[in-house]
Amino acid sequence: MKAQNTRHYRSFFWPAVLILIGVFALLVNAGLVSTDRLSLLGDLWPLILIVIGLELIVRRGVQGSAGDVAAALIVLVAAGGAIAYVSLAPNPGTTNKLDSSEAVGSLDHASLEIDVGAATITVEGSTSLGGDLYRAHIEYSGPKPEVNLDRSNGTLKISQGNGGFVFQSRRFKLALQVNPSVPWTITSNGGASTETYRLAAVHVTSIDVSTGASREDITLGRPAGIVPITVNGGALTVHLHRPAGTAASVQVSGGAVSLDADGQQHRGIGSVGWSSAGSVSGSDAYRVEINGGACTVTMDATAPNT
Repeated sequence: MKAQNTRHYRSFFWPAVLILIGVFALLVNAGLVSTDRLSLLGDLWPLILIVIGLELIVRRGVQGSAGDVAAALIVLVAAGGAIAYVSLAPNPGTTNKLDSSEAVGSLDHASLEIDVGAATITVEGSTSLGGDLYRAHIEYSGPKPEVNLDRSNGTLKISQGNGGFVFQSRRFKLALQVNPSVPWTITSNGGASTETYRLAAVHVTSIDVSTGASREDITLGRPAGIVPITVNGGALTVHLHRPAGTAASVQVSGGAVSLDADGQQHRGIGSVGWSSAGSVSGSDAYRVEINGGACTVTMDATAPNT
């Protein structure tokens, strides 16, 4: 009986796979499904395990023709689900655009929260925004991003969920202009990212970046008070630029650490630090902490005076 069940299992599953391939070929040839959507089939490998498991349960629990019918229905439902997924799921090969802006209104401070996966992010202070608090331009694939401004606390949140499609690759490119007429707190959470912050004209109260393997390029203006800047991640390359004469300290912790601050080079395993003149006793300074695996960090005084 066991050998017979195994034979039935093979006779349903692999023919169904061939039929599914044939159906997709017909849909593509008929122009109903574009070829770039076929990459979504790679997301469905867990479905194979589910179908095999359900078939094994049916073969052991249901005997005779009823078991054959149940096994066939499992395969048909799985095939129908695969066709619907490839036809209707967000296409990772398609790039969409989203533009958003809102007025400053009565806000006297603002917070930026970016919560996305792998991304290319540019945030820039712009005096040409007029009465707008921000202007965002996003190029993306996958689920539509959300851009929300909570006026009760001045929090601008930009996020993109996975939409339930965990294995698809996505594109996310954000170009964000912020109004320097109000002070900003900046928080970014993401994956492998390239992030550029041009904030020489912006009053920044803090920056907190949590990321994977990433490259950060941060241009700062003159600080008002003690301004903390924190970057946590894996393999990190962080370049910081401040105006000449601005007090700052940098602490880098991780595995292999490289720090070049105002021409002074520091190398080590574990932790290295540096402080400029006046960074300890001064009331206006940047406090930078970098924590990661392999860290390459530079701090210079090349930012424009504003």
